[in-house]
Amino acid sequence: MSEDNKAKFVDLVQVTRGDVTENVHQGVAVAMDSTGRIIKQWGDIKTEIFPRSALKPIQAFGIITTGADKALDLSDERIALATSSHHAETVHLDMVKTWLIELKLEEEDLTLGPAWPLGPKRKDYILRHEGRKSRIYHNCSGKHCGQLSICVHQKFKTLKYQDPKHPVQKLFIANLEKLAETKIKHLGIDGCGLPAPSLPLERFAYALTKFADPSKLEGIEQTAVKKIFDCCVKYPVLFGGTESVNSILTKSSGKKILVKNGADGVFSAIIPEEKVSIVVKIKDGNMKAAEVAIAGLLKELKFLDNDEVNKLISQPILNSAGTKSGKIHWIEA
Repeated sequence: MSEDNKAKFVDLVQVTRGDVTENVHQGVAVAMDSTGRIIKQWGDIKTEIFPRSALKPIQAFGIITTGADKALDLSDERIALATSSHHAETVHLDMVKTWLIELKLEEEDLTLGPAWPLGPKRKDYILRHEGRKSRIYHNCSGKHCGQLSICVHQKFKTLKYQDPKHPVQKLFIANLEKLAETKIKHLGIDGCGLPAPSLPLERFAYALTKFADPSKLEGIEQTAVKKIFDCCVKYPVLFGGTESVNSILTKSSGKKILVKNGADGVFSAIIPEEKVSIVVKIKDGNMKAAEVAIAGLLKELKFLDNDEVNKLISQPILNSAGTKSGKIHWIEA
């Protein structure tokens, strides 16, 4: 390992103004295969992180392992939505509303708070046409429908399903611990109100390698990781939105890679053809830097190199008049 990689965080993304460096975003990242072998690392991969929404494939895992998907006849589209950080486009909102009706629940049964849409264009539209926040606009409302589906199927109470002591959250943590092969010691509260576990970055990456190599699991668990991956790559817009980097990169891979973001500077990628996962965390939580970083990692490791990757890996910074003032780009190794 180089001296640079012994540091906890390393320089990953540079921001320039003119020809002068204005900011450098540091981070930690790893590419790991399903045997636990480190293909390449940047910084100290034992750094504890909150994966945030990058955990959603694991939160959706219980929908399949409990049999809720079959019992409630949940479509592949709904599995994708349950794994999404959606942009509250019409298709997402219609699906959430219908899903709640079929569960015999209402918007008020979602324990997340009212929010504006995640995507800027949709937020602007809702501001102009609706003028109010809504629980269903929250990017996690599909995930919450998935959690409520488990509750309905398992006959758990839906009241306070966000509580870490609720059986649906105990199931989630148990699944995470099994996939990551580690004990979760710290639980925070996520932006949507559900438990936010922290764990070493390399343990989270290892959990995701089970999605990249289902042969590491058996029975219904193997079925679960296959189904979640397949549903998300089949319906990439449901998994995010037309402006979502998740959806854009996933779609551009031709169903070969599942890219997922987590708030505050986290991105992941699941690559079954290589039996590999990638996880990156930007130290200062900058999401634009995280988008650049996941594109840089995919290209540098030769897993994905296309127009969409290249658009992300080096982006112009424009001022209010639309004039280029600098750029943000991946720092190549």
